[in-house]
Amino acid sequence: MYKDGFPESFDSPKKNYFRVLSSSWLMVLAMLFFMGISWYALEEYFRDRGEERFNNSVQELIEAVNHRMVAYEQVLRGGIGLFLSSNGVTRQEWQIYITNAHLGEYYPGIQGIGYAELLTPVTLGEHVKQIQAEGFNEYKVYPEGERELYCAINYLEPFDWRNQRAFGFDMCSEPIRRAAISSAIVSGMPTISGKVTLVQETSDDTQSGFLMYLPLYRGLATTEAERKQQAIGLVYAAFRMNDLMQGIMGNRFSGLKLAIYDGETANSANLMFSSSKKLPSTQDIFYKSQTEMIEGQTWRLDISSQSRFISSSEQAQSIWLQVIGCGFVLALFYSVIVMARNRYQESMLTAELIANEKRFRLVIEASPSALFMVDKSGVITLVNTHAERLFGYARDELLGRSINMLLPEVLRNAHQQHMSNYLVQPIAKNMSMRDDLFGCCKDGTRLAIEVGLTPIHFSNGVSILATINNVSERKRIEIQRAEHTKELERINQELDRFAYIASHDLKSPLRGIEQLTSWLSEDLADNTNENVQKYLGLIQSRIHRMVLLLDGLLMFSRIGRVDTEIVEVNTQQLMEDMFALVAPPEGFELVLEGSFPQFKTVKTLLELVVRNLMSNAIKHHDKGQGVIRVQCEQRNEQYWFSVIDDGPGISNAYHGKVFEMFQTLRPRDEVEGSGLGLSLVKKTVESLGGQVQLKSEGRGCCFQFSWPMRIIDKEVL
Repeated sequence: MYKDGFPESFDSPKKNYFRVLSSSWLMVLAMLFFMGISWYALEEYFRDRGEERFNNSVQELIEAVNHRMVAYEQVLRGGIGLFLSSNGVTRQEWQIYITNAHLGEYYPGIQGIGYAELLTPVTLGEHVKQIQAEGFNEYKVYPEGERELYCAINYLEPFDWRNQRAFGFDMCSEPIRRAAISSAIVSGMPTISGKVTLVQETSDDTQSGFLMYLPLYRGLATTEAERKQQAIGLVYAAFRMNDLMQGIMGNRFSGLKLAIYDGETANSANLMFSSSKKLPSTQDIFYKSQTEMIEGQTWRLDISSQSRFISSSEQAQSIWLQVIGCGFVLALFYSVIVMARNRYQESMLTAELIANEKRFRLVIEASPSALFMVDKSGVITLVNTHAERLFGYARDELLGRSINMLLPEVLRNAHQQHMSNYLVQPIAKNMSMRDDLFGCCKDGTRLAIEVGLTPIHFSNGVSILATINNVSERKRIEIQRAEHTKELERINQELDRFAYIASHDLKSPLRGIEQLTSWLSEDLADNTNENVQKYLGLIQSRIHRMVLLLDGLLMFSRIGRVDTEIVEVNTQQLMEDMFALVAPPEGFELVLEGSFPQFKTVKTLLELVVRNLMSNAIKHHDKGQGVIRVQCEQRNEQYWFSVIDDGPGISNAYHGKVFEMFQTLRPRDEVEGSGLGLSLVKKTVESLGGQVQLKSEGRGCCFQFSWPMRIIDKEVL
């Protein structure tokens, strides 16, 4: 072990105090200068951070406007789809479509969605008569006057008092609307108009507005000429600008001032919307102006902010920087003052370390394992008494020698390389999982050992504490256990073969006896003696019971030891199939209750359990008709299935016996069976870690069993 020397003398605390005080003023000035530079850099950072957040908010606002207009476009396209998919959309169908669009909830700011029909002077009169025939006796197309083309509003929803003011309005009568309509018809794309005042507006709360148009064609129109010729109407939406932008902005962009102009010029005539009375200005802290093409129309968006986009916590950081800086200077000044006192404490700590080293040596000696301390070059620096006894060396023979002396000669070179690699990054590790670890005693005897390595850091470097235990006896026991396991596997295989061969060989004479009894029955068919026929029937019944018993014994012996396939199982279909398979007498019905899962499991075993429970319920029923109810519920990581009948029930005294082999509650001659059904159920379920329960009070029995939800590689998870 290593130890540090004590300093011979210490300076007095007062002398150290004045020495530190006289040399700290320059440090304080340097810290103050550094704090000033830091404050300036932080302010510049906040300025850039605020501008970045402002630009992000501007971009989010523009994207929100574009996304909202795309959403409105989809509503219009839905209206076009409605007209194209129907021979004639009625007013009621249009109302249902718009009502289900939930404009007020999903599309705030939209005044209404309508359909305007394109008319010529020739078709105008017929159009008016048609609308009047629908019950609108005072309907007319306005404003009056002859025009080459009319675009009369026919459908408009919601058809409230405000939108009724626009019913019959010819949108081609107004130049801005007409230009947008013509552009939409020619391009076939959604187009919005310039700034207009909607017909729906009143003298109260008048807002700027615009309209979005999407043309409807008769047939497929691919060229500009075909579009002009085949256009029959337009689905459109009317917007009040203030309502629209308030729905888009809400409280999300409360820190921004926004002004929207129709076109690229910012003036009062083109102003469509302003979020505040004072328009955005370059005098604000942040300002940005850009033009956007919105559905074929150019809008200018001026956006500014009086906010620095800096949170209160960030604004407080500058103050906290000064406070923390001052505190750091004071702490640094104080730490220098106490440095001399810490030196004295270090000397006291050195003495304590020496005492701890002595304690450490006592712990090493008391350990029941062989302990070796080696330095980074592999030289032994410490051993305990147990190590001397284990390897047969005296302590003086080990100290100062390489640890390789305790290894077989063929392993020494490889061990030196392993040790060099380990010392690059030493960590605590256990090497007990390796089978190639051997130690060599002084007399040449080889020992199977397990080794634990623990790095210990000293002042002069890292040493490794090796804990060594003799595991020769344990290895011998493990080898014996492996041999026993192999022998058990061989015996199990032989038992499987024996069960199969015994079953097959016993069935052969049974089949011969069965054939002989069939021949006797044919030869004695005319015999009128009732006892002869009765005894022949009993012989055949006993043969059939013996076959069932052999099959049951073979199946019982192989449960849990025969590999079965895991497949996807629809349990509801499985229950119905098993009920049909047991061939219930007429009068019995199956009722499924609960949610039956579809999951991957061992289908053949689940079928075996369900089939035996259903067969048992029908076989022991005391009436000619009955109901078999099957329930399913999930508890934790298992499904619980219940098979419930309305039969005579089972007395509590027999609840423990019914699951035993060859146990039946009724004579074998009354109920044909092997007596293994419930034993097979119990063993099958328990082989998968499940449980089987019987509940019966009065009439009826309920057999419940649990089934794991997941089985992977035949192991229950």
